[in-house]
Amino acid sequence: MGDIACIRELAIQLKVSSTTANRMIKRELIKPHTNPLHPALKEANIFQRVEWVLNLLMGDTPTTKRQYYPMYNFIHIDDKWFYLSKKSQRVYLERNKKGKYRAAKSSKFIPKVMFTATVARPRFNAENECTFDGKINIFPFTYQEPAKRASKYRVKGTVITKIVESVGKKETMNILINVIIPTNMQKWPASEGHKTIYIQQDNARTHICHEDP
Repeated sequence: MGDIACIRELAIQLKVSSTTANRMIKRELIKPHTNPLHPALKEANIFQRVEWVLNLLMGDTPTTKRQYYPMYNFIHIDDKWFYLSKKSQRVYLERNKKGKYRAAKSSKFIPKVMFTATVARPRFNAENECTFDGKINIFPFTYQEPAKRASKYRVKGTVITKIVESVGKKETMNILINVIIPTNMQKWPASEGHKTIYIQQDNARTHICHEDP
C-alpha cells in the first residue's frame, strides 16, 4: 500500500468496509501516522548544525567530552503570527439571542500581529524548588500613536495601539534592543551575578545576524 490519507481509500485497498477499517485502527492493527513537512537543509546547513552541537560538549579531549554545556546562560526566542480575527467563528447563544455582527475590509486579508516569546532554562534549589521558571515574557510587535481624527469610539488625540503589519530587520532590532534585552536583564536571576547571556535565534530572514554590533 502507498500513502493513504483517507479511511475510505484505506478500506478500498484492504477490500473491507469503512467500519471494519475503523475497528482495525482502534485495535491498533493499523496505526495513523502524521507526516510533517521538513525544511530542505543544504549540506552546509547540516554541517553547521552538527558543529554547533559538538561545540557544546565540555572537555579537553574526545574521551572526556561526554557531557553537554548546561546552557543556563542561553535565552531562546521565537516568533509567531496570530490573526486578529477568524473568517468564521463558532459561538453558542441563548435561544432568542442574535449573533454579533462582524465586518472587515476584506475576508481574505485579515490583519495579523506577530509575537516574540523568550524562554530560558528553569532553576531549582537544593530542595528541588523552582526559583526561576525560565518563562521571561511574550512581546507583541505593536506601537502606540495618537488618533489623527475623532470618531464615535474616541476623541482626537487618544493614544491607540496599532500593529506592525510588516516585520523586518529594523523592527526586530528595535524590539530586541529596546524591549527584550531590558526585560531579560530585569527578570534574570540576581544570584547568578554578571554573566554573558547568549540569545539563540532561528534562521528567520527578519532576525539580525550575530555579527551585528
